[in-house]
Amino acid sequence: MENRDHPLDRPLVIDKDASINVMVTNTDEEDVIDLGNIFRNMKNLRRVYAWVLILCLLVGICAPLLMYQFTASPLTVSSIVTLKYDVPVFVENPTTGEMEATDEFVPVTDLTAPDGTPLDLSQVTSAYVLQNAMSGLELSQPVTLANIRDNLAIERILTEDTRRKQEVAANMIADKNSSAYREVQDIQITYNNQFKVSLTNGFGEEDSRNLLMLRDDELTLVLDRVLMAYNDYLIKTYVDQNMPDDEFSVIHSEDQDILETLDMLRSAISNLDEYMDSKSDLIRAYRSAKTGYNLEDLTEMLQMVKENNVDYLYSYVYANSIAIDRNSIITNYQYQLRTAQTKLEALNEKIANVEETLKNYRNDEVFVSMQESDTTRATKVTTDYYNNTIAEQAKNYADAADLELQIAELKNKLDGFQTRTSAKELHSIDTELNRAIDASNALYKLICEHMEEIVQSDFYTTYAEHTSAYGKQPSFLQANMKRIAIFAVLGAVVGIGLWFLAAFMQEMQDSRKKSEMKQNPGKEAAGV
Repeated sequence: MENRDHPLDRPLVIDKDASINVMVTNTDEEDVIDLGNIFRNMKNLRRVYAWVLILCLLVGICAPLLMYQFTASPLTVSSIVTLKYDVPVFVENPTTGEMEATDEFVPVTDLTAPDGTPLDLSQVTSAYVLQNAMSGLELSQPVTLANIRDNLAIERILTEDTRRKQEVAANMIADKNSSAYREVQDIQITYNNQFKVSLTNGFGEEDSRNLLMLRDDELTLVLDRVLMAYNDYLIKTYVDQNMPDDEFSVIHSEDQDILETLDMLRSAISNLDEYMDSKSDLIRAYRSAKTGYNLEDLTEMLQMVKENNVDYLYSYVYANSIAIDRNSIITNYQYQLRTAQTKLEALNEKIANVEETLKNYRNDEVFVSMQESDTTRATKVTTDYYNNTIAEQAKNYADAADLELQIAELKNKLDGFQTRTSAKELHSIDTELNRAIDASNALYKLICEHMEEIVQSDFYTTYAEHTSAYGKQPSFLQANMKRIAIFAVLGAVVGIGLWFLAAFMQEMQDSRKKSEMKQNPGKEAAGV
């Protein structure tokens, strides 16, 4: 080709026969990573990175244990308390409309106190219960009563029926059922005769970082002492531990007339019988381990003594008007008759006044407007005063009937004392009377011993039975086993990853050096 000078603004014209040859330098080998070399490098570094792997494993094991020291929740021990006693049955008084207790007793099925009123569970944390629980108890930390009260929690336990109703209502709410609100409103929450008491470790101010921690056995001991003190509170508050009154030791037949002695003996037996009848069925069914009797058996024995000895003798003495000092007996009965007649006259006057009050009493009138109407109607409302007056009048009539019966009996006694009794008959009657007194007194002592045995039994010493405290904290390793496994695997992965990364970096450096030597062979010759 000829070399000619072309102007700058003239485009280059390429002839069809012209060609441009471009030569590209091609290397023999490409940049590749040889995995075999990496593993060989790892083998060469095994002594160093074996220690690195062990260090990562140790860090992975120790990290969850160290975290547990700062994040572990305090131990909470719990116990289930079960109420075990009989409660009176309440019925509505038709006159006053108020609930009144009857003589019938049934086992407690809800959170009701032994007297039939709602049980106050706040007494578990009262100062009286906590002070008795901590009396004489030495702990490893200076825990106060206020600290224990703050860490105690009481939870009522729902009955199975209430729990199922709440679950159904909750499901209806979740399904956006329109009748869910009505179902929730109709649910009556009832509890069974159990409740749960929990005590959490860690005592002191709530915001304090340094809480007083008791040992597990100390925490369990404190909870047991608190529940035992609450059981003692129930016993001292609700249990009648009084023995029956001793009315037999004051009977002295030698200083009294026969009929007076029999009257006192009959009254003492009746009071003793009422004392045993007032006990619940559970107490009456308790059978003594010493004598083999229960209160039912002792009641039958008492009735046998009363019918065969006392009542028979009383009927004989009363029918035959037997007396030692007839004039004294007549004077005594005349005094009782005048007293009863005076009481009856005052009571009859009171009855007449109350009848006059009830006759002139006017009930309150209340005007009620009917809905969607202009008319009104009046209704009479009885007040509490009227109801109480009716109840009082009924009691007055009952007292008057008792006084009339007493007066009639005293008149019959006075009419019978006309003849004298022979000394032989008096001696025979006195012997039978002393025998009846001795039998009644012996039976009274047997009943007292039986009641003392019951008072010392579980019926009177266990009103609130609690289970052994549960909720023991797992061991140090057991509580962190899952975390230890996870962090150990993570540490092993980190250690092996560092090991592989070190071998990979070394392989990259070797590959780079080889590439540079091939591109600049003069450097290698100069180095030689």
